[in-house]
Amino acid sequence: MEKNLRARVFISCGQQKGTDEVEMAHKIAEQLQKMGFDPYIAVEQQSLEGLKESIFQRLRESEYFIFIDFKREKLGVPSDEVVHRGSLFSHQELAIAAFLNIEDLIAFQEEGVKKDDGILKFIQANCIPFASQDRHLLPDVVVGKVVERGWKPNWRNELMLVREDKDYEDAFHVPAKKTSRFYHIKVQNLHKERTARHCVAYLESVEYPTGERETFEAVELKWKGVIHSYATIPPSSFPSPFRYLDGFFVFHDSPNIAYIGINPFIIDFSAYRDRFKLEGPGDFKLSYVVFSENFSPAKATFELQFGNSLDDIKFCTIHGEGDVA
Repeated sequence: MEKNLRARVFISCGQQKGTDEVEMAHKIAEQLQKMGFDPYIAVEQQSLEGLKESIFQRLRESEYFIFIDFKREKLGVPSDEVVHRGSLFSHQELAIAAFLNIEDLIAFQEEGVKKDDGILKFIQANCIPFASQDRHLLPDVVVGKVVERGWKPNWRNELMLVREDKDYEDAFHVPAKKTSRFYHIKVQNLHKERTARHCVAYLESVEYPTGERETFEAVELKWKGVIHSYATIPPSSFPSPFRYLDGFFVFHDSPNIAYIGINPFIIDFSAYRDRFKLEGPGDFKLSYVVFSENFSPAKATFELQFGNSLDDIKFCTIHGEGDVA
């Protein structure tokens, strides 16, 4: 899954009808795609719902932002030179990107556009100028700056919940005085340099074999080898940029009963033990969520299949918000 990671680039570019702007945007996207990025060309939306579902969502998800400010009509301002306004829609997207703290930004501005206008004067974008007659060169200029800035295509600004078949461990359960098997969920930090701080995990819901779905109150789950409720996850540049979460455990002598891995060191375990217990055999869908101080929530759903023996237990990812095609 990791080798398919592609950093998302939001391309904010004017697309005025009757001009070459749409063509420029698509050529830039094609070049970035060849470099391994996942580009998105912002298209002006005609409804609030469209803005929420496409523009706002893609801005929130993007690792990189490219701002291209094409000139529009002349401004009636006192000046020794002719001054034009820039693309209003692109400036609005730039303002939202600034609000979302998208740090990796490269800005381009056509000569003749009013400098340091609007949000530009506050974020110190240091726009790279280009001449109107050189518009056709813009895709190559953008690619050159992306290389110069050292943008990397193989990372994401997010956490991801995944697991492999081998992600379990047998251990002696001290309170019960018998051997258990703990099935872990790997919570990966996909960011190239930012550490995920104060990560706390919960079971969000369970879908039973009958199709009934039940949501659960917020009870903190346990991180492997940790007694407090939270964990710190290093960035992808670290040799092991992940932490294991206790998804659930079973006792060897009763493998048809799964106990969700709530943290007994901070929770009144005796009160919650029956509440967070699944009895098989049967197929269940378990949805987990991890919250962090400095990352968006990460969610994933796993299928749990179990019968009457340890060998019958299968616990695999169905889908998650961090999944990459």
